[in-house]
Amino acid sequence: MATNRLRQSIKASLAASAIAVLAWTIAIPATAQPSDPVAEYRKLGAEAAKAEEDLSDAEMALDANEAELARAKSSVAQARGIEDQARAEQALLQGEVDRLTASAYRGSRTDELTAALTSKIPDDFLDQATMLGVLAADNKQVLDGFKDATQRAQSAREQAQEAELRAQQATDAAARLVGEVQQRKDDLDGRISEVRRALNGLDPSDRRRLQGPVDTGSYLGPPGAANTALQAALSKRGSDYEWGSKGPTTFDCSGLTQWAYKQAGITIPPSSRTQWTVGRAVSRNQLQPGDLVFYDDGSGDPSTIHHVAMYVGGGKVVDAPTEGQLVDVRSVEGDGHYIGARRIVG
Repeated sequence: MATNRLRQSIKASLAASAIAVLAWTIAIPATAQPSDPVAEYRKLGAEAAKAEEDLSDAEMALDANEAELARAKSSVAQARGIEDQARAEQALLQGEVDRLTASAYRGSRTDELTAALTSKIPDDFLDQATMLGVLAADNKQVLDGFKDATQRAQSAREQAQEAELRAQQATDAAARLVGEVQQRKDDLDGRISEVRRALNGLDPSDRRRLQGPVDTGSYLGPPGAANTALQAALSKRGSDYEWGSKGPTTFDCSGLTQWAYKQAGITIPPSSRTQWTVGRAVSRNQLQPGDLVFYDDGSGDPSTIHHVAMYVGGGKVVDAPTEGQLVDVRSVEGDGHYIGARRIVG
C-alpha cells in the first residue's frame, strides 16, 4: 500500500514538472534565427541590379522619345514652310482671284457664245475662243494648284503637330519613369549601405566566403569571335565590380560581356535586358563557350532580367556578380533564376 502511494506521488511530481517546463518554454519568446549577412547582401545586390536595369530601360526610352520629338519638330517646320509658300502664292494671285470672283458675282461672263456673237469673221471667233480657253485653263490650273498646295501644307502641319504631341507625351512619361526608377534605386542604395556596414563587421572567414578564391582554370571556346570574347572576359578575373562600369578595369555584369565582345570586334547593347534581344536563342543543353546566359527574378519574364554572364563550358560561367565580389568563374546556376541564353555569333 505504501509502495502504491509512493508511485502515485512520483507520477504526480513528474507531471507537475512537465507542466512547469512546458509553461516556461511557452513563456520564453522564440528567438529568430540570425540572418546571413552575406546572403542578404547578395539578395540586395540582385535587387539593385534589377533597379539599375529598370533605370537603363527608362533612359533608353527617354533618348528614343527625345529623338522622335526632334524629328516631329522638324516635320512641323517643313510643313509650315510649305504652308508659308502657299500663302505667298495666294497673295500673288489674290488680285486675280478677287477680279474673277467679282465678275462671277455680277453675272458678267465672257465665253465662247459671246465671242461668236461679237465676231465678224470666223477667224476672229477662233482667235477669241482660243484665248478664252487658254485663260480658263490657266485660271483653273493656278487655282487648283493653290488649293492643292494649301491642303497639303495644312494636312502636313496637322500630322506633324499630332506626332509632336505624341512624342512629347511619351518623353514626359519616360522622364517620369526615370525619376521613379532613380528614386527606387536611391532607396535601395540606402539599404545596401546598411548591409555594407554589417559586412564591415564580418570576420575574415565570411569575407572569404563572399569573395571566394579566383578561378585560374583554362577554358576554350569555338574558333573565332566567341573564343576571342571568352578569353577577353576570362582575362579580367579578379577585377572589381562597380555599378554601371563598362571596363576596362572595373565592370558590372553587362559591362563585362559588352567589353569582352568589343575586343572581338562585335558591338552588343549596354544592358543585360537589351543584350537578351541580340543573337539567337539557344537551349541550355546546347550551350557552348561564348554564349550569354541570363537571369531574372524567377518569374520567367524577360522584362525582369537583371544579370548576364558568359558561358565558359563545364556548367560554369564567368561574370561580374555584384559589388563586393570579383569577376570570376562560377556555376551557371547563379542565383537559381536562369531564364535562357543567346548565341551572339555562329
